[in-house]
Amino acid sequence: MAVISLSDCIVSNTQVGALKLVKIVTPATADDGDTIDVSSLFGNGCVAISGNATDKAVLSAAAYGTSIVLGGATDNEARTIIAIGD
Repeated sequence: MAVISLSDCIVSNTQVGALKLVKIVTPATADDGDTIDVSSLFGNGCVAISGNATDKAVLSAAAYGTSIVLGGATDNEARTIIAIGD
């Protein structure tokens, strides 16, 4: 488990009313169990789903929080994360 810096990711934001929808693409070195701190994007927290070519879509953060823990069982593969929060 490692921490992936948000600055190493490609981030795009969309505001939907009071909620923020964020797409995050990790570097290709992302591993299962890695963590991304998204407190700079979400003041209160978010829930997220990530996906990659091998594991498809898996729940990333089971709890509403400001860190995303990558799920799946694959190492060294980029993930696309969709996070919704405020």
